[in-house]
Amino acid sequence: MLLVFLFFVCFLLMGMPVAFAIGISGVIFFLQNPQLPFTMIIQLPLSQTQNFPLLAIPLFIFAANLMNETGITLRLIKLAGLLAGHLRGGLAQVNVVLSTLMGGVSELAIADAAMEARILGTQMIKKGFSKGYTSAVTTITACITPIIPPSIGLSFMEP
Repeated sequence: MLLVFLFFVCFLLMGMPVAFAIGISGVIFFLQNPQLPFTMIIQLPLSQTQNFPLLAIPLFIFAANLMNETGITLRLIKLAGLLAGHLRGGLAQVNVVLSTLMGGVSELAIADAAMEARILGTQMIKKGFSKGYTSAVTTITACITPIIPPSIGLSFMEP
């Protein structure tokens, strides 16, 4: 295992991307242990791609980008602005309401955070909110998205 770790650190110091350094170091581990079958090198990464909830994640991110381009998110922002824009810290409150609304649409915290960071994040910084506060509000409010049904975590629960 020490040899695998040394290869990993060596690859990182050479400037290799982390994903490749992990992958090559993992292959070295399998080659170092002859009792493990060689087919396991291919089976483990491929079996992870067959995980249905993980396959849905890129599609939800695509859906969030599609919503940005078609203008659906701007309409949701206007609705959230009507509901919470008049409160103190208006755009931060709009961020919270928008995350709640997006919980029923995108169902994924990563897609919600990406959408809000691109649209509301820049507006919040222009209005005078600090970058740290803006990123904290966007990150924390995106965590409500998977809780609101129908969400990915709740969709795959066994009855």
